[in-house]
Amino acid sequence: MLRKLAILLFLAIFGSGCGQKRDIAMEKGRETVASSIEIGDDIFSAKKKLEEAGLTIKYGPEFPTKSEKYLMMIVDYGVRPNGLETFKYTVGIEGNDAPTNGVIKATPDGEITSIE
Repeated sequence: MLRKLAILLFLAIFGSGCGQKRDIAMEKGRETVASSIEIGDDIFSAKKKLEEAGLTIKYGPEFPTKSEKYLMMIVDYGVRPNGLETFKYTVGIEGNDAPTNGVIKATPDGEITSIE
């Protein structure tokens, strides 16, 4: 068991690799979102703008729960979590790593209230 854990830890760290390209790609994605949309915009129009800017929408805009209190859209920055991030998520450790996607929330009528 201990050997398996050591191997898993080694693979997680080894899989983390060099993060400079990742950081650049994530920053570019965040900048694209920030320059394309803002709070108060319509989330459906924002989806179209972001897709035209070359970003991929992974989810939404849809109601994420049955309560339908808000709309949510997830923007993919085109970066996959590295090995260390995946390992930390798997074992339940919260990380301080930058998110690999953005979350946009809006009121039920579509007005954007937050861009994370």
